[in-house]
Order: sequence, then C-alpha cells, then structure tokens
Amino acid sequence: MENPTVEGHAINAYVFCPRRCYYEYVEKTFYHNVYTMHGKLLHEYVDQVGRETRGERECYRSVFLYSEKYGLSIRCDLIEEEQGQIYPVEYKRGKAADWENNVLQVCAQALALEEYLRKPVDVGYLFFYGSNQRKKVIFDEEIRRRTIEVIGIIRELYLSDNPPAGIDDWKKCCKCSLVDYCLPRERRQLRGKIRWERFI
Repeated sequence: MENPTVEGHAINAYVFCPRRCYYEYVEKTFYHNVYTMHGKLLHEYVDQVGRETRGERECYRSVFLYSEKYGLSIRCDLIEEEQGQIYPVEYKRGKAADWENNVLQVCAQALALEEYLRKPVDVGYLFFYGSNQRKKVIFDEEIRRRTIEVIGIIRELYLSDNPPAGIDDWKKCCKCSLVDYCLPRERRQLRGKIRWERFI
C-alpha cells in the first residue's frame, strides 16, 4: 500500500494510545463498551447530514472532507458559518478538558477545511456533552505542526506489520473498549518473564 489515506479519527486514537490506533485502523478491530456506546448515542443527531440556522449561524452537520495535501479523509461533526467566518466544531462525550488528542483532531478538520475553502481557518471549537461547554481552539503554528507530524506517523503505522507500544496506563486502559483484546495488564505482568527459545 503506497501513501495510505489517514482517517481523521485515527489522529485522536493515536494520540490517546498508538497501540489502540493500530488495532482500530490497521487491523480493523473494534469493540464497543459503555463509553463508546454512550458517545455513539450522543452523536446520533449531529451525525445526520443536514443544514440548519441557529441565530446568525449557519450549521452544516456531518460534513466529509478530503485533503490531497495531507492524504487525509475526515468527517466534521459540525461546520459553522458566522459573519463570514467558517470553522469546525467537534463533539465529545466527556467534560471540558485540554486533551491533545481532541485538539489535534479538530485541527486536522481545519486543515482539510482550509484546503476546500482555499482560505485560512484560524479557530475551531470542541463541544463537551458532559459539561455542556464549548471550548475555543486557536490553531497556532505548534498545534498545526504537531497535527501534521501525527498524520505522517499514522501513515507509517498503516504500513507496519507490528503494533507499537501502548500507553499501559491502567487508569486509561481500563476504560478502553479494546482492553480485553490488547491485554495491557497481562502483557506488563509477563514482560521479562518469557524467554524465547530457538527451535531447530
């Protein structure tokens, strides 16, 4: 496979845990748990393709974009247009937080949107269902650089035959829907205890 297309949500998955990203987007393995199902149910409305007006804002739901420049295929939960400014809004199930994986995901949407509009997209928003808050994200040079870097790393991951290391942080791993597939705690317990023998 040459120059595989990177899927937008893979950016979020990779920054959260590279191993999870590999399982989901290279091996195509995914399981639901209570957290992913909750997120899926919360997204039911915004995932419906459509257009509506909210006050002075024009809102476009579930917009698919492709970036030739970055080899990126991405779905925007919401694109809003207000007073000539167009920007992406990404919906999240939890409470407002400054997690890098969310920031880079919405930045990737902005990169694809810029290519489509042929003009800069300087800001985006993260909407958190858990706290009913909207957080503004300014796409500065560092955020853009890091997003582009992660897109490149994921593209290399698509070409790999082996999964990378995971975060192995049980506080996060125990909430992952792939915990019983990845077995992070079991792998950590066995690390250094297994000796590989060469059979002739």
